[in-house]
Amino acid sequence: MTWAASTAVLAAFFFWANVTRMKTELVSDEEIHAFTETSHTISEDEFDVFYNAVRDYLETQGSFCEGGLEEADFSSSRWVDPVSTLTVVSSVTVTQSMAEGLLRELMKLKKPHVVVFDGGIETSCVTSDGRFLKSQH
Repeated sequence: MTWAASTAVLAAFFFWANVTRMKTELVSDEEIHAFTETSHTISEDEFDVFYNAVRDYLETQGSFCEGGLEEADFSSSRWVDPVSTLTVVSSVTVTQSMAEGLLRELMKLKKPHVVVFDGGIETSCVTSDGRFLKSQH
C-alpha cells in the first residue's frame, strides 16, 4: 500500500511540475500592439514553423481560417512579412488554459515569438517567455 501511495504522490508531483502556469497581466491595447511594432524579421522557413505551430494548436481550441475569407473562431494569414509576432483575429475569448497551451507550443520554438489576438471581444497576447497580457476594458 505504501508503494502505491508514494507512486501516486510522485506522479502527481511530476504532473504539476510540468504544467505551465501563467499570470494574467492587464495592460492597455497600445501595450499589446507595441509587440507588433517591436517584432523582428525572421526567415520564411522559421515563420512557417511558427505559423503552423500556432495554427495547429488553435485548431484544437476551435475553428481556424487562413486568410479571413470565412467565419471562424480564429483567423490569420501566412502571406504576411515573416516576423516574430503573429496577429490572429479571434472571435472568442482567449482563456488562461488556452494561453498556457499555446505557451507550451511556443516554447518548443528556438527563438522568442509572440501571438497577438485581436478581435471584437478583446485584445490579448501570449509571449514565448511566459507572459499573458489582456486588455483592460
